[in-house]
Amino acid sequence: MALVLGCTLVSHTHAASAAVPAIPSCTLIDTDFDLDDMMAIPLVMGNRHVAAILVTEGVVKADIGAAALARLIAEPQQRHVPVIIGAATQVPDAVIDRQWGDFLPDSRRLMHHGLGLGLPELMPNPAAGVFNAQLVQDALAPCQQVDVLLLGPYSSFVGYSPLIRHKIGQVVIMGQREKAQAPGVVIKTSFNCGYDLPACRKAATEQLPGLRHAFVDVPRTPIDSSPRNLERQVYGPTLAMVEGLAPTGLPNTLRQALMGKAPTGSLGEAVPAADYWAIDCCLRRIGKSLLWDQMAALYMVYPELFTAVGGPDGHFETHLSPQAIRQVWTDATNRAITIHP
Repeated sequence: MALVLGCTLVSHTHAASAAVPAIPSCTLIDTDFDLDDMMAIPLVMGNRHVAAILVTEGVVKADIGAAALARLIAEPQQRHVPVIIGAATQVPDAVIDRQWGDFLPDSRRLMHHGLGLGLPELMPNPAAGVFNAQLVQDALAPCQQVDVLLLGPYSSFVGYSPLIRHKIGQVVIMGQREKAQAPGVVIKTSFNCGYDLPACRKAATEQLPGLRHAFVDVPRTPIDSSPRNLERQVYGPTLAMVEGLAPTGLPNTLRQALMGKAPTGSLGEAVPAADYWAIDCCLRRIGKSLLWDQMAALYMVYPELFTAVGGPDGHFETHLSPQAIRQVWTDATNRAITIHP
C-alpha cells in the first residue's frame, strides 16, 4: 500500500481489518477518471457515503489514474475514502491508435498530470497487475447495501459484482446500453463499452439482469458538436458553474484542477481567453464537453430530476434545463466541503 496525502491507494496488499459498525447504505464509484469523472466524484462524496472508489483502465491507466485521483480527493481532517486499483486490460497501443487515434493518449497525459494541480506525471505502480476483486469486497464489508456508480469500462465490474451481488441496491451506469442501429448494422457502442467490449457484453448478459440498474445519458441538442457562442444552450459544463464552487476543501481543489491551463496538443490549443478552462481546451476537436458522468452522479443523488425515455430498453435523462442542472451540480458539489459521513 502507498499513502498519498492521507488517502490510501490500494493494490494487492490487504489492510488490517478493524471492527467497524455496520453502514446501512454505501456507494461504490467505479471510474476511469476522465475530466467528467473528475466533476462527478466530489458531488457523490458530498452527498452519499462513498465506501471506496475503484479506478478501471480506460481514459487513464488503472494504477496511475488511481494515484492521481487519490491526490485529488485527499483532504485533511476528512473521512478517509480508499482508492482501489482496478482492472488493467492493457489495450495495446496499436489498437488505441486504430480506434481512438491521438485523442486517448493525450487525454491520459492530461489526467495523469492532474490537470491544473501542477502535479508531476506519476510513475506506474509495480504492485499493479491482475485485478484483485477481493479488495472491493473487503472495502464494502461494513455496508449492508451498496449502490454502484459505473462511470468507466466494465472490466472491473465483471470481476467484483458477483462477490457483492447480494448487497447491491442499484447500479447507475453512464450512457446508454449497447444497441443495434438496424438489422445487419454494426452495433453502436460507447467508449466505456467499446474499450473492453467482452466485459461490457458479459455484464449486459450475465450480471445486470436481475439487478436494479439504470442507464443515464445527456439530453442531446442539434448544436452539441458545434456550439461556439451557444455553449450555454447545450448540456455541457460552463465556466460559471465551476466559478461557483466554494473556495475551501474538495470543491476548491476541483476548481483549481478544472481551471488549470492544459498544454497545447492534438486535443486543442491552450489559447488564452476570458472563458478558457481545461475542459473547453481539451475537447475542441470533438466539440463541447457534455455533462456525461456528471449526469449519472446527479441521478444517483437526485433521481427525481430525471425521466425515463426510450421504453423498456431506454435510459434516463434530466427534465431540467441546462442552466438549472448546472446550478444543481454546483450546489451539490459544494456539499463536498465536508465528506458525507
